[in-house]
Amino acid sequence: MSNDSARRSRSDAESDRSVFAALTNGSLRLLGDLLVVSLWVLFLTLLFLETAWPQWAFYVLLLVGVGVYVSVTVDWLD
Repeated sequence: MSNDSARRSRSDAESDRSVFAALTNGSLRLLGDLLVVSLWVLFLTLLFLETAWPQWAFYVLLLVGVGVYVSVTVDWLD
């Protein structure tokens, strides 16, 4: 019986580690995505303030940029 409890506690510890690893990886991925999209918005904002291009073009480039980023990084998921 003691062997069963040791085996069970080992699998619980491994499960806790895998949950922690998944939460850590997900959080890091979310922060990285937030950083990249924020930098894209900042770049476009500064560009459009400097050049006075039309507002609709800002939103088109914003959506296209985020769409390209998502399509490039979709294969990076584990």
